[in-house]
Amino acid sequence: MNELKRLTILLVEDEDELRQETAAFLELYYSRVYQAANGREALLLFEQKSPDMIISDIRMPVMDGIDLAIQIKKRSPETPFVFCTAFSETTYLLKAIELGVSAFVRKPVDTEQLLDVIAKAATPTLQRREIRELSDELITTVAAQLGGGAAQEAVAEQAARVAHSSFAILLQGETGTGKSRLAGIIHSMSQRRKGPFVTVQLGAIPEQLVESELFGHLKGSFTGADRNRTGLIETAAGGTLFLDDIETTPAAVQAKLLRCVEEKRYTPVGSSSENTADVRIIASSNCNLKEWAQKRLFREDLYYRLADFTLRLPPLRETPESIVPMALTFLRDTSEELGRDTPLLDEAAAFMLTGMPWPGNVRQLKSVIRRATLSAGPILTAADITNDSDYHEMLFPPSETNDHLLPPPFPCEMSTLEKWSLEQALLYCGGKRMKTATMLGMNYYTFRRHLEKHSIAAGD
Repeated sequence: MNELKRLTILLVEDEDELRQETAAFLELYYSRVYQAANGREALLLFEQKSPDMIISDIRMPVMDGIDLAIQIKKRSPETPFVFCTAFSETTYLLKAIELGVSAFVRKPVDTEQLLDVIAKAATPTLQRREIRELSDELITTVAAQLGGGAAQEAVAEQAARVAHSSFAILLQGETGTGKSRLAGIIHSMSQRRKGPFVTVQLGAIPEQLVESELFGHLKGSFTGADRNRTGLIETAAGGTLFLDDIETTPAAVQAKLLRCVEEKRYTPVGSSSENTADVRIIASSNCNLKEWAQKRLFREDLYYRLADFTLRLPPLRETPESIVPMALTFLRDTSEELGRDTPLLDEAAAFMLTGMPWPGNVRQLKSVIRRATLSAGPILTAADITNDSDYHEMLFPPSETNDHLLPPPFPCEMSTLEKWSLEQALLYCGGKRMKTATMLGMNYYTFRRHLEKHSIAAGD
């Protein structure tokens, strides 16, 4: 009944007094009642206000109820349409049935009957609205967990759409982009959420043990098998099995894994009996698995079975707008863990975080923020970040080819030092002149003249 109170209704009736009385009655029960004296007025109001349902007389001047219903069904087939009329000619009834009109209410109106008809006709509309609102809320929540940017929202929308299916899912993305976290989120949104979520880091298992870890083994099936062992596929029964670093799966195991994914059956090592694999498979890889399959580095048939649905998680460098929201989340979570008030993130620190390359992506950002939170006072400053070892490694990675990052050797002229400083500032800001000028506290045009003076080119 609470949902019904949110309903908006368009009432179409050419008799003014009857229309106003009926509208006053309906306003006691529903959010809003719009009034129109004929079909043409109703059509304009429908386009402007998008009401949830329409209650209309049939015989009216200018445009009658039948013509109105035809126009409404063209524009919005799902909008419920109820005829309220004193006429019951067979022609009208047949036409109304043809148009998919929800119901007839005979005049003079029985108010209890009218309320009952509205409730029944509006139920599908209210259910669709509730599903849409829950979906929007879910997408917003998942996007926030992934970072909150436009790219994360797109990933969240796809994840929410596929979570309720039985599709196998392949998550692609660089190391540290949050594939494990997303796999857990998808499981929590799925129909298997009450079952276990089991993660297998395939790259960390010795090659000769991968088959046993996945499928289990019987006692005596190989040297060292001193007891029966339950495989992780059985452990994940009724839930989700997350295969991390799927590209590291040994070739011999890939064929057996294909059968497990495709036929939902597997055989433990040393057994002659088949078991049923009641699991949903989510796999992840930080390489382009399709290219690996095309180069025969990975079974192509297994790739296509795992990739029923593929989700790509973008690296942080592609979504700089998500860096500060993520940093604030990690700052808050770390502060709660430490039992302290959450420090403020000052503007210079936020600016610095956005400009860093983050080769380790979300995982690296989280580590830097956690360490900076330990040393921060009431405000987390740029100094708290620059003191972190990751900061220096990101900007000055160890390499034989990085001699240009070192200051020019003495003796040297002041102009040489100035040129080197400008080049390092530009490198730090990704070649962005406006951003670099702001960081250095210089007027943009003054900064540009300095670049021209030293013949330094940079993009915007």
